[in-house]
Amino acid sequence: MARVLTSKNLGKISSARPMKSAVKSENRVESYEKIRLYNFRIPNRFTKDQLRALRGIYENFSTSLSSHLSGLLRKFCQVDLMSIEEHTFSEFNNTILDPVLLAIIELSPNQGLSLMEVSPSLTCGIIDRLMGGAGQFSNQNRNYTEIEVALMEKLSRQLIDIMRESWAIFCETTPKLERIETRSQFAQIVPSGETIAIVTFYVKMGEVGGTINYCIPHVLIESLFKNAKTKLDFFETTPLNLENKSGQILNKLERTPLSLVGSFSETTITTQEVMSLQVGDVILIDHKVNEEVDIKIKGVTKFKGYIGTKNNKRSIKVSTKVEFDNE
Repeated sequence: MARVLTSKNLGKISSARPMKSAVKSENRVESYEKIRLYNFRIPNRFTKDQLRALRGIYENFSTSLSSHLSGLLRKFCQVDLMSIEEHTFSEFNNTILDPVLLAIIELSPNQGLSLMEVSPSLTCGIIDRLMGGAGQFSNQNRNYTEIEVALMEKLSRQLIDIMRESWAIFCETTPKLERIETRSQFAQIVPSGETIAIVTFYVKMGEVGGTINYCIPHVLIESLFKNAKTKLDFFETTPLNLENKSGQILNKLERTPLSLVGSFSETTITTQEVMSLQVGDVILIDHKVNEEVDIKIKGVTKFKGYIGTKNNKRSIKVSTKVEFDNE
């Protein structure tokens, strides 16, 4: 028999078990917090390997960029990789407010275009610092001058050089600056519905801060990763992979060639004496015939030994090992 729930019955049920209901509602709230929105109309196209590789590449980029900006602007700059998210190009383009600084970057040899956006607050702070100011941001909604665009174009080329070095650990690519735009409608690098990865950095320069958004189309990433499949495991961080790689690294280190040199005592002569040296001249050194010579590896004395011959070849017999004081 079905039981009809009335307001009276509901009151009895809720009053009879108040603690259990509270626990259920609390667990329900916690489960809601773990929910991640997913759009089934636009499925994720970037794989975990691709996102992991991008994070490794641009973490190196952010570290190098911090050092470069600090030296260039003569002011401490901190660059942090905030996120790597997947969106459509229309979603990214609709969030851009003009005027804005946009660097169109071509990634050769794939001939694909990517886009770097620098926030106005960071752009104005960098320009002010390059022009001799304190690096302050004046909140003025105005167009950039030709001089300001030229300064940021030069800085963009320097950032691209750093990006090329960061990509070198993964695959060979030659990014180059295509052009600088200050209006978003002139920066349509891919169709509006194309999937892109947005790499977001936050740059802190004294009291001024701002973001750098780097937009990479999925098609371009696919072509880059197609030529670099063998290097995907470079970014693996699991203990098993690290264990396997430690043996490979040790094996390569054991077979690495080193230069070993037997060195006599040194002497000092003048430049005039060097210029007057002729074939057959003898240079006197403060080294006895039966005295040990230094055996150096990469310029560091590791052993001592005696000069002799073996099988009609000059040789050095190791006599002692040089011990270094750890202190």
